[in-house]
Amino acid sequence: MKSQTIYTIYSEQTPNPNVLKFVSNISLFNATKEFFDKPNKVDFPLISLLFEFPFVVKVFLGKNFISIEKKNNLDWFEFSSEIREFIQKKLNEGVKASTISIEQNYQVNTKSKIEQKIEHIIDKEIRPYIQMDGGEIKLISFKNGIVQVALQGACRGCPSSVTTLKNGIEHKLKSEMPDEIVEVISV
Repeated sequence: MKSQTIYTIYSEQTPNPNVLKFVSNISLFNATKEFFDKPNKVDFPLISLLFEFPFVVKVFLGKNFISIEKKNNLDWFEFSSEIREFIQKKLNEGVKASTISIEQNYQVNTKSKIEQKIEHIIDKEIRPYIQMDGGEIKLISFKNGIVQVALQGACRGCPSSVTTLKNGIEHKLKSEMPDEIVEVISV
C-alpha cells in the first residue's frame, strides 16, 4: 500500500502588505511563473481556482510557494486562513498547482562572461532572499555598466522594492563587480 504524502501549507507575510506567501512542505512547480489573469485550468488548475476569489489580483507560483496579491482596500486578516485552508485542501484532494513542466532555458553559452557572472551572483547571493519574501528576480540585460532586472511576485509593486533594488541588489553586484557595474534598474 502506497502512503500518500500530505501537503501542509502555512502563510508568511512579505514586505509587500498586499501580498501573502503560502508555503508548501512539498514542491509545487519546477520553475516560477507570474499570473496577472486567470490561467488555463488544465495547465494550472489550482491557480485558476484561486482567481475565482474576488479579491485576488495576481498570483505568483514558486517552486514551493504561492504568493497572492489582494485588492488594496482589504485586510489579509479577514481571509488569510480561508485561503491557506483552501490551498491545502485542494492540494490534498489531488488538485495540482500545475500539470505542466516548464523547462528552464539558461542559454549560458549565448551570454557574455559578465552576464554569466551576474547570473551566478544573483543565483547564489540574491535570489534566495528575494524568494524568501515571495518574489523572483530575473536578469534582463547588461549593457554599458547598467544591469536591468525584472522583479516579480511579491517584489513587483512592493513599497520597499526600490530599497531592495538599490541597497540590496545594486550594492551586492557593485561590491562583487566594482569595475563593471554602474547601476541596477528594474524594468
